Amino acid sequence: MKRANFLSALGLTFLGTVLSSSKKVAIITDCGDPITPPVPEGPYYKDEKLNRPNIAEHKEGLPITYLFKVEDSDCKPIAGAIVDIWQCDNNGHYSDYQQEKTLGETWLRGYQVTDKQGNCRFDAVFPGWYNGRLTHLHAKVRIEGKAPLTTNFFFPKEVEDKVFQSPLYPKGPNPVTMAQDFELRGDKDTHRRDTLLMQVSHDDKGKMIARYTIAIA
Repeated sequence: MKRANFLSALGLTFLGTVLSSSKKVAIITDCGDPITPPVPEGPYYKDEKLNRPNIAEHKEGLPITYLFKVEDSDCKPIAGAIVDIWQCDNNGHYSDYQQEKTLGETWLRGYQVTDKQGNCRFDAVFPGWYNGRLTHLHAKVRIEGKAPLTTNFFFPKEVEDKVFQSPLYPKGPNPVTMAQDFELRGDKDTHRRDTLLMQVSHDDKGKMIARYTIAIA
């Protein structure tokens, strides 16, 4: 099956879930953080069981550090949560999938366990993009053997447009709109996408740092 058809079929399969979740009223934690909304995991998840902070391996791209904090609805940090992330490379491909011709490769996948403050970090490269999706990062959170959240994280458009000017991203800017996104096109507004935007800054050496507080209901 061609990749576009593969993704389209999966997008239609998940559309009911998207429509259902988009109708839910956002819940706010006691300290004002929105409960993190779900996004379906999509076709490229694999539980590789890779406990590592650096997931880039040999992949090219602009370096980025992801900083996550996991908290409950009372704003208390959740220690021992497993945050599992996966993303595409600078050309929009995922590791360890036959459709991508990357079986046996494990780049840009891994998990970390939150500390007593609910924090964890990853070092990666800024993801590229592919047809039918906004630029994104996947995540699945496990707590005490259960997975209460699977979602995507997105990036401010001005940040990604600047990144995609780099020759390390040969496809250039991502033209996909929310209305064209396989997972978000059923949403009536941009609220879910906006809630899942990471806060991106730079350290004193110019490296990108993307932060997000994952609030679990």
